[in-house]
Amino acid sequence: MLVSKDALWKGIIENLIDDFLTYFFPALVDEIDFERGFEFLDTELRKLIPDNPAKHRHADKLIKVWFKNGLEVWFLIHVEVQGYQDPYFAQRMFECVYRIRDKFQRPVTGLAIYTDWDRTYHYTEFIEAFGGSEIIYRFNTYVLRDHPPAELAEDANPFAAVMEAAWQHLDKPKDDQSLRELKIDLIQRLKSRNIAREKISLIIDFIRYFVPFTNSEISANFEEDLIAITNSTIPMGLREAILEDVKQQGIEQGIEQGIEQGIEQGIEQGIEQGIEQGIEQGIEQGIEQGIEQGIELEKKEFVQKLWSFQEFSLDKITLLVDLSPERVVEIILEVLQKEGQSEAQALDTIAAYKEKFAAK
Repeated sequence: MLVSKDALWKGIIENLIDDFLTYFFPALVDEIDFERGFEFLDTELRKLIPDNPAKHRHADKLIKVWFKNGLEVWFLIHVEVQGYQDPYFAQRMFECVYRIRDKFQRPVTGLAIYTDWDRTYHYTEFIEAFGGSEIIYRFNTYVLRDHPPAELAEDANPFAAVMEAAWQHLDKPKDDQSLRELKIDLIQRLKSRNIAREKISLIIDFIRYFVPFTNSEISANFEEDLIAITNSTIPMGLREAILEDVKQQGIEQGIEQGIEQGIEQGIEQGIEQGIEQGIEQGIEQGIEQGIEQGIELEKKEFVQKLWSFQEFSLDKITLLVDLSPERVVEIILEVLQKEGQSEAQALDTIAAYKEKFAAK
């Protein structure tokens, strides 16, 4: 399953926010009230920056953080994760910050994480001068290429392990077998670190999806390796981010289909008003259908994956995927029939599988 990098970055930052702030903002650690928690303002950020032309090429997180001083004072951290060439990036950073300040009137610190090799576009400031006036905005930067894997492997912070995993893309192996070996090495060393088990699970998900395999056989072998290494447990940490990404793909596909259907409906009515109304209705219906289709597709793939492990009861699969027992059985029936079993044989296989877990 392909998962966009921006979804993975957003998910891992949100899930490991304590470690993220500690790793990238060590000077602020003593001032931050970690016990109070954090608020993620992604919706507000989208409203402030609605016309971003590179929405799938980076990840933006807007995070509200409280200090320990007891006052109701908070600030926003604007995070961008770059992995491509954008000559207007520094300007975008400045525009984000001044819009946030204008809206919330709170201090804002910006951070750009550069995950590519080209230093030409590794900006650290935005400068604009005219007629004797000058604006200078400097922001924090982190250049992945300046932090080699050996350095990151020695860092005890869990987010250092995430940044080490990001080297999969920066220094991509020559073939899928080499990529498989790299992922396995990362995961094995990760498990040897003194990191909480739930955080290890989150980082494994990041490693697993960050650079996808192109060879399906090697991908399947890697999944088997993963089962053995993790003692037959399945990493679940970034499912929310993955689900959101698949859902968004469904929305976009639904909008396209809705527009097309709306135009056809409007043309049938034969008047300009009918076309506009048809498009509007088509978009609305397309969004609803796209969300449903995207979620259904992700859940179907997840059922298939859990079934392939042969280690989860149907009740457990139903609980994990949040589908009805009947729908789970339908999906498994489809899998078995594609493998060549008749419907009767497939039902017998499922019945035997249920008995196996009932006996435990």
